[in-house]
Amino acid sequence: MRLYELMREYAVETQVKREPSTPTPELGHSLSLFHSGLLEAGLSSEGPEDNPLLTASPLDIDGVCLSYFVVAFLPFSSISKEDEMNTILFEVFSFFKWMDKNGIEHGLAQRNLMGMIKDLCSMQERCLTLSHLLDNESERVLETHPDIVKTVNDVFTVMKIENNTVTLEGQRDKEAFRLRLPADILPLIKLNDSLELVLGDTSERWVLIEAGQVFPDFPMDD
Repeated sequence: MRLYELMREYAVETQVKREPSTPTPELGHSLSLFHSGLLEAGLSSEGPEDNPLLTASPLDIDGVCLSYFVVAFLPFSSISKEDEMNTILFEVFSFFKWMDKNGIEHGLAQRNLMGMIKDLCSMQERCLTLSHLLDNESERVLETHPDIVKTVNDVFTVMKIENNTVTLEGQRDKEAFRLRLPADILPLIKLNDSLELVLGDTSERWVLIEAGQVFPDFPMDD
């Protein structure tokens, strides 16, 4: 069964309260956020461009999807209180437990899901700080008015950290890029981090011209 349909079934069975302010009010506040986060994470969907519904299988949810939702999506979703964050994550956890109870296979089965969520929450501060510093660096670069011959917009994986340079691999074309960064940024970067960036080619080197979300890798093996 498709993810949206499963979320809808869960919401009906557990009598989740509708949330009219969300794109999917019938899913309630927490699951509507999870639905939106999985859409942004790139899971398949169909329907109107302004209100698509997930068609992906629950088997498509992996550690990267959960990492994106917890670390990159939730902190920018108008959540101001820690207890609200905890309520949302507990509802998402309960949805996975409901699937387990009903024998529905999903991509995070056999995992310590609560442990994963706790670990990801502990990574939020580092990733938010890194995102902020990368954004500052992009502003500094643009103030120098570099002569950009082409740009690349992608989610990049950190493959190597060496001296003052990181080697990034684009997720679309698997092309490698070397990017020089200031000394205050490098200690916050970890191998296999995912960075939403726009890079500019000056013919001499790649520079950072726009930065977005940052979220960590979460290996599927315990």
